[in-house]
Amino acid sequence: MVENNLPEPQAALPPLQPEPEKPKRQGARWALMVVAVLALAAAVVFVVLRLVDPPASPIANNVPRNENPGLDGIIATQMPPAQLEQGDCLRGFLSPLDPQTVVTCDSSHNAQLIGTFQLTGEDYPGANVLLTQSEDLCKSVSLDPRAGLDSTWTYHFSRPSESTWDQGDRTVSCFLSLSEGNVRSSLLPEGDSDDEGDKNDSKSEDEKPKDEESTES
Repeated sequence: MVENNLPEPQAALPPLQPEPEKPKRQGARWALMVVAVLALAAAVVFVVLRLVDPPASPIANNVPRNENPGLDGIIATQMPPAQLEQGDCLRGFLSPLDPQTVVTCDSSHNAQLIGTFQLTGEDYPGANVLLTQSEDLCKSVSLDPRAGLDSTWTYHFSRPSESTWDQGDRTVSCFLSLSEGNVRSSLLPEGDSDDEGDKNDSKSEDEKPKDEESTES
């Protein structure tokens, strides 16, 4: 016997489908990808710039001296002050802290490094004490009395600052420079002697070089 009131069979349910990702999650993923690409590009640019223009090394800053200068007398140009040697004659001198043009002393020049001194001590003595000490040291250098020094010459001396002192700097460098014009001889005697020092000290105040405030390195 057939029952007429049976419920109709239900259709099979469709298979479950994964829910689509929310727009916010997709946007965050795209943002991360953009950031990663930009970081990679920046790294590539940095490497290329380093290869094209590598940073200067301390060795590269050493300026070589020409052992056989030509007629112009130039031994070195753009020489850092730290590389200067006692007795170096300088062309176009303006300041103790500038890179210098070193020339032979029998060629035209307007200044000379007449002496260097190494200070001692651990604690920074103070700017005024260093100023007086540096001035006394520079004026203690014996000069050639035949050089004809007068008030047209000026003392310049560099000394440590508090910050460079903390880094180990103890150097005082002493220069004499002309206010105008040039010379073609050294200011230092060929041989140091007490007689030459006495002659230099016997000059009157009007004939001695003028004082110049020192420059901190």
